[in-house]
Amino acid sequence: MNTVVERGVEVGWDELVDVLRAQGLGDVPVSVWTTADDLAGMPPVGDGPVPAVTRALEGLGRINGWLAGSDAADLADPAELQTVVAGLANLDAALSAARLRAMLAAREAGLPEAEGAVSLQAWATQALSVSSATAAREVRLAEGLIDRPDVVDMLQAGSISHDHAAGIVAAAERQAADQEAAARVRMAEEEEARERRRRADQQAQADAASMAERMRLAREAAEREQQLARERAEERAAKAAEEEAARRARQDALVEQAVQGSSPDRVRREATRLRSQDAEALERAAAAQRSRRSVRLWTDRTTGQRVLRADLTDDDYDLLRAGLQACEAPDPKNTPAAELRTPEQRRYDAFLDLVAAGLAAGELPTSRGVKPHVTVTVPAETLTGDADRPGVTSFGTVISPETARRLACDASLTRAVLSPSGMPLDIGRSTRVWTAAQHRAAELLFGGCAFPSGEGEPCGRPMGWTDLHHVIWWRHDGPTDQDNGVPLCRFHHTAVHHDGWTLEWDLPTGTVTIHRRRRGTTVRRSAVFPRDNHNGGPTPGPDDPPGSAHEHDDHDHDDLDHDDLDHDDLDHDPGVHPGNGPADGDGRLPI
Repeated sequence: MNTVVERGVEVGWDELVDVLRAQGLGDVPVSVWTTADDLAGMPPVGDGPVPAVTRALEGLGRINGWLAGSDAADLADPAELQTVVAGLANLDAALSAARLRAMLAAREAGLPEAEGAVSLQAWATQALSVSSATAAREVRLAEGLIDRPDVVDMLQAGSISHDHAAGIVAAAERQAADQEAAARVRMAEEEEARERRRRADQQAQADAASMAERMRLAREAAEREQQLARERAEERAAKAAEEEAARRARQDALVEQAVQGSSPDRVRREATRLRSQDAEALERAAAAQRSRRSVRLWTDRTTGQRVLRADLTDDDYDLLRAGLQACEAPDPKNTPAAELRTPEQRRYDAFLDLVAAGLAAGELPTSRGVKPHVTVTVPAETLTGDADRPGVTSFGTVISPETARRLACDASLTRAVLSPSGMPLDIGRSTRVWTAAQHRAAELLFGGCAFPSGEGEPCGRPMGWTDLHHVIWWRHDGPTDQDNGVPLCRFHHTAVHHDGWTLEWDLPTGTVTIHRRRRGTTVRRSAVFPRDNHNGGPTPGPDDPPGSAHEHDDHDHDDLDHDDLDHDDLDHDPGVHPGNGPADGDGRLPI
């Protein structure tokens, strides 16, 4: 229901607020008298900023009403919508300019101090209802454009955007930082030269034959230093003017590019290119990066997830990117949507593959005569499935029983007999679960990860990224034989052990089958080897299996409904290997 005020009838403040609320404007602080017709037609109601804000809000209210009430299919003229969008971009730029000017005006008027704010940033956080980080960026931008009112005018006119202005200011700040760093280097060199002269003067005065000679030398040294100080001051003033001109020239070049229609990203790239022409600045930046390089490891207190953060130099970053790009294989094209990895998960898997490849290469330094490795202490009954006691790594990390079993699929095992108090009584020799010959045979047959991501489409990640998985699990007395080993990449090996997938391997037909039942639906896929080995391998001969996938009956198997299983009970039939992962089956380890 709209509130109407008759023409010629003056209304008070409370009534005006009701009218504004009815128009969808909310509580607008307009200290004027007006009428309903005036408000509807929005004629000039004053020259101050508050009426101007009121008119702007009224116009935006109409635009929002039009957009909210319009169906895209009902827009008769898409060009009109395009014009509106372009106009909104100009409005956003003009609003940014007004906001920057308003913050500086508020500081000049003493509003932050009057309202008890400790800084302009703290005041802007409350006044603009933004985060402290956003307020800091806005204050930084406003202060960075104090001496460039022409840039703010361009922002107001919509010739450039807020992001353009932010990029221009950031480039100027980096350039100023480069110049300050160069000035510090020059001052250090001047100080070093002054110290050398001082020592030489002291030596000359000490060697003087008389006091008069000593006084003369001291006076000449003082006069020389005064002259040098005057010359250095003149040089610094000239250098400061030169650097200011260089900063302005670079800003002008970036502004010109922005006005010509370049995107903010392109303007930033141009700023980087211009900076790269200063070889000394680049070398100083590289030295600063080297001093800040670091790798930090910690545990997230909320999720318990292990976190690694690396601060890299530019060249080391590119080196890591090159390695990740080589290892970051995309998911096969037929991978179901529910099993696709996110880009972050693909990079995670690629990073671990890089680390594993480095460890496997055998070129890293040894520690106490042993190559780098991860030691997991796990009770024997956990590996055999008689108990579900966790394992502990050499770094003190507690891992789940199923993770310990997965790691044991392709690892060196050492028997250790402990006393009831934990004292080692007997340590046996390490035994390799899978031999090099078995790995080579698996590579020839499978070519890589054999997990069927689609029907007839194995994952195919290289053998160097895989472990040989016991199809009949080792804890179920599965043999370490070729007919019981299937290579799985880290991601799919985890999926088989944790996410409820059952994997079957039929050596005579060369068929690898995986299946899982979730929420009443059974998913089943197969791949046949060597037919589906897309990474090479032996060519099937006339006496080899025909290489066709088995037809599977997808009727309900109640014993495979893992949603109804107690995941703590891992004593299952060797042919059925339910996991204990999350119910959504997204391939990620539970937190």
